[in-house]
Amino acid sequence: MIDHAVPGVALAGMPDAQALLRALAADERPVHAGIRATAGGGKSLLLSAIADSHRSAGTVVITSVPAAPDAGTALVVDDAHDLDDTTLARLASIAATGEVTVAVAAEPRDHRPLLRDLFGTLGSHGRVVDLSPVTATGVVERSGRRLSPAVATAIARMSGGNRAAIDAAISAVTTPDGVDTETRSMITVAAEAVSAYHHRTLRRLDRATLGVLTVAAAGSTLDPDTVAQTCDLDIADATSAIDAARGSGFLGDSDTFLDDAAPALAAVVGAHQIAITRTALVRVLLTHNALPLERALAAASDGMVDPALAETLVDHARAARGHRAVTIWSAARAAGADRSVCDRPLAAAALAADDLDAADRIADEALGSEDRATVATGVRIAASVAARRGTYSRAAQLFGWLGSDRAGTDAAAGAVALIAAGDRTSAEEFLSVADHAPPTTDNTAAAQLAAGLLASVTDASATAVGAVLRSMSAATDTQRIEPESAAVVAVLLMLHTGDLAGAASVLARRRTLADGSGDTRADARLLLLDAWTAMAAGDLTRAAARASSVTVGCHRERLLAHALRAGIARRQGDSGALASAWRDAQSAVAEAEADLFALLPLGELRLAAVRCGDADRVAHLAAEVDRLLAALGDPPVWAAAWHWYGVQAAILAGTPDALVPHARALGTAADAHPYAAVLARAGRVWLRVLQGDDADPPLSVDEIDLAAHDLHRIGHGFDGARLAAEGALRVDDTRSATSLLQTARTIGGAPSAGASPGPEAPAVPAPGATGVATLSEREAEIAEKLVLGLTYREIGAALFISAKTVEHHVARIRRRLGSTSRSELLSTLRAAGYGATAAQP
Repeated sequence: MIDHAVPGVALAGMPDAQALLRALAADERPVHAGIRATAGGGKSLLLSAIADSHRSAGTVVITSVPAAPDAGTALVVDDAHDLDDTTLARLASIAATGEVTVAVAAEPRDHRPLLRDLFGTLGSHGRVVDLSPVTATGVVERSGRRLSPAVATAIARMSGGNRAAIDAAISAVTTPDGVDTETRSMITVAAEAVSAYHHRTLRRLDRATLGVLTVAAAGSTLDPDTVAQTCDLDIADATSAIDAARGSGFLGDSDTFLDDAAPALAAVVGAHQIAITRTALVRVLLTHNALPLERALAAASDGMVDPALAETLVDHARAARGHRAVTIWSAARAAGADRSVCDRPLAAAALAADDLDAADRIADEALGSEDRATVATGVRIAASVAARRGTYSRAAQLFGWLGSDRAGTDAAAGAVALIAAGDRTSAEEFLSVADHAPPTTDNTAAAQLAAGLLASVTDASATAVGAVLRSMSAATDTQRIEPESAAVVAVLLMLHTGDLAGAASVLARRRTLADGSGDTRADARLLLLDAWTAMAAGDLTRAAARASSVTVGCHRERLLAHALRAGIARRQGDSGALASAWRDAQSAVAEAEADLFALLPLGELRLAAVRCGDADRVAHLAAEVDRLLAALGDPPVWAAAWHWYGVQAAILAGTPDALVPHARALGTAADAHPYAAVLARAGRVWLRVLQGDDADPPLSVDEIDLAAHDLHRIGHGFDGARLAAEGALRVDDTRSATSLLQTARTIGGAPSAGASPGPEAPAVPAPGATGVATLSEREAEIAEKLVLGLTYREIGAALFISAKTVEHHVARIRRRLGSTSRSELLSTLRAAGYGATAAQP
């Protein structure tokens, strides 16, 4: 308990009050003092201490304002803000004479000129202090240093530094014997005491003041006009109520309401009245176009339905991006905005923010509508969600259910979804409807995308790419609701035709558009395709950096990210990283289904599965892709890359016979498509390399070299390097083998290494090696792969050196480590830490 009868104790933790008391004691009498503080701020305690000090000195102390006080007396007046103007004027006159001690305490009243004049007079003849809120340190002092800093901090926060509330809390948690030692229990007890104090104090306030506090609690500024209109007061009464609210102890310096007092305010005022006041406030602010966004969101969340509120939220939503846009559009919808206005942009924002569940909810509501246009919108949204989840079969099913006759302006999106799912006939029906849609810019862009995609499965790639690029240029809405964007389709078409420069150009152009719109999340897929383009170009460092910088969301992004990780590991010859990438991808693969836009990641993951001896996990997807392409007529623009993956899978699996149908398909497409022609020629060369001496006609080094360089030119540099390295292993002539290995190093970006052991690279220790001779960088690479079980030929192919060179390096490693047998060598390398990375889960 705090003994307020002892000045040193009563003013503990109040340094400004203590300083005033000391200064007055040192001043010559009579003295003048003005004390301002909110209710419960400690002004009465300080005034009492001043009065006691004068009584102790034998001075007569009077507490009411006389007409003419006797000289030498001390006039001590509390709650001067409650005095009428006449009394305030008389008190100021008495202070101005300087004949008696005058000490006055009051709550702040900004709009009481006479009170302001009184404190001006007191300040000119003496001292005026504005008592500050009690800090956590002050709470500790007021408790007699019995409270811990943690408890004191909590009390200071929940009380807002109000001295009376703090004393109530201290009294609740302290006893004559000490304090409750459990911090959480003490804070709970203190909170209950402070809440009770708030409730008691609020009950004493008049209705107008409570109305002002309610306005402040809603986050509004307290200008007289806003308060008057909200609380149905005239300006004079509103001004007085604002003053009273600021002096109540519940508002901070910027009129912010004390959060911990909100429950007490709701209990005293009533939830219904608070809702009425807040609704009135929102309408006032709307009338003056001054409603802040956060207040508008809160109003919608509170259930307010109002056309002006909805319109304001719609305006804010149109300028927002990402999750913020989803929040604001949802609020506009809740506030009564017309669904025809907000459903599409809300769904677009949800898709851009990868909030697929929110988009699905909108779609489901729209699908149950009686309105034909609303149903079409629902289908478009649901199909776009399905596309992001990697289920184009669902997207096609939705548009099939809708039918081309009901699709209207959504027909073009339907055509895209149907082509991606392999239904060319239905796509043509939808595209014919799209051609008759109103020729708006966005409708035209959508139709061009669909037409370009349809052309890609029927005509030459140039026709398809041109239409898709025109669609990308024409589109004005960067957050369209569509299964796939024109930019992504353009990049995919270029990757599928070996035009890496074109893909990079489209990606750079799209980045410029995204920078201008402030939209970054929607480009996650394009960022991943940027990484894919870098990987295809052989820039694995950039590819890895770009891929790791992307936050993936939906399934199709995850699938692409997993394929990138596997592809980079495969091209680096890192078996451990490849095994890890494949393990991590298995969940996404299990969930995947085939569609036209997923051929590249599915092909890369197919190779990872084969390389890891897990081909059965992707066999069903390979069969799905084959059926999809067959349904579309095996279009060369899309099928060539898939067949090349088939060639590589057959090579990795050591099943040359499985290579033949893919090579034949590439050969069929070669006449019409240069990209397919390069792959077909490379496939034939590779098959003859595998046949070795049985090849008919015999294979020349120049053929291998040309095929390898052609592969590099169209974005298959890694495969070209492997072909050259594999060819080097098959030829008998040392000079020819060396030439092919040089080709492999040149186009594969491998570190330079001769056909025979050369000067040692700088020595590097084994991972975690202790007490083991260090190996050169090249030896460390070979040791890592040797422990992983790779053959000399596989190691040579991965590092672009001959198997004979690998053998020489292994012999050197054995001598360096003193191993007498292969098993001893492997044991020593494992103990040194080689192979540990791949073994980790």
